[in-house]
Amino acid sequence: MKNRYLTLITLLCLAFTSVGQVAYVLPSPTDASEELTLYLDISQSTSNGLKAMLQENPDDNVYLWSWNPAEPVVGNGSWDVSNEELLMTKEGPLLYSITFFPMDFYGVQGDEFFSLGISCLAKLKNGNEYADLEVGEAKTEDINVEIIPKLCDDIICVFPVNKRQDDFLSITYDNSYEELVPLQNIGDEEVYMFIRAFYVGGGGVNYAATADVTNHPELQLKPVPGEDRHFRITFIPEDLFSELNPMNTPIDKLLVYIIRSGVGTGGQPNQINIPFLICE
Repeated sequence: MKNRYLTLITLLCLAFTSVGQVAYVLPSPTDASEELTLYLDISQSTSNGLKAMLQENPDDNVYLWSWNPAEPVVGNGSWDVSNEELLMTKEGPLLYSITFFPMDFYGVQGDEFFSLGISCLAKLKNGNEYADLEVGEAKTEDINVEIIPKLCDDIICVFPVNKRQDDFLSITYDNSYEELVPLQNIGDEEVYMFIRAFYVGGGGVNYAATADVTNHPELQLKPVPGEDRHFRITFIPEDLFSELNPMNTPIDKLLVYIIRSGVGTGGQPNQINIPFLICE
C-alpha cells in the first residue's frame, strides 16, 4: 500500500499533457466527485487492429472497455457485444470521448480512483470484427491513464480521503485562504505543522512542543511547484511517531495546525482532525 501512495504522491507534482497520448482526461487536475471526460485518440494507437479498421470504416461505433479502478458499474458487456451504455462519442477523425462521474461510474472512492487510475481500451461492439483483415482484434492496446488529483478548495486539504496510519499522507496548506493576520503572506521557508497523535483507547503525544516545532525540519511544509502560496508535506504517520510510540499502539487520529517560523498566531490557529481507518 505504501508503494501505491508513493506513486500517487509523485503524480501530485507532475504537469499533465495530452500530446501524443492515446488517452487523457479533462479536466485535469481532476476531482473524483465531479464530471470528467475521457478521450481516446485512436490515431495514436500502435497495437492491434482498431486504427486500421476505423480508417477503412469511419462510421463504425466505438465502445469503452475498462477494468480499473474497477469494471464500470453498468458492466462492460461481453467481448462480442459491448454494453450500449459505454458507446463513445465521435469528436473527430479517430478521436472519441465518454463523460461520467468517476466515483459513480466505477463504484469506488476517490483515493482508489486516484491511486489506480483508469485502465481501459477502445473497441468495436464486436471485438472480433473484421477478422478477415488480419490486422488483429478490433481494439486498441491496453491503456492506463494516470489521474492528477485536484487540490481541494480549502485552507488545509488532506489526501487520501480514506487512510490508515501506514499510508502515505499528504497535507496541503493554501495560504491564500488564511484569515489569521500573523499567518498571512507566508514565505517559502516559514511553514511548519504542529502535529499530535491520539491513540486508540485513549492518550496521545505531541511530536514536538509548539515552541519547538520550527526546530524540526521534518515538520516543514514545502512550496507546491506551480501552485502559488500552496505548501505541502507528505509522510507516513506510523513512521513519524514510531520513536514516540514504543508499544506500537494504533493511531486513531491526528490533530494538525500551521505554525509560522518566528511568529505567534495571534489567535486560535486553524486546526484539523485527521481520522484513520482502523483495520484489525
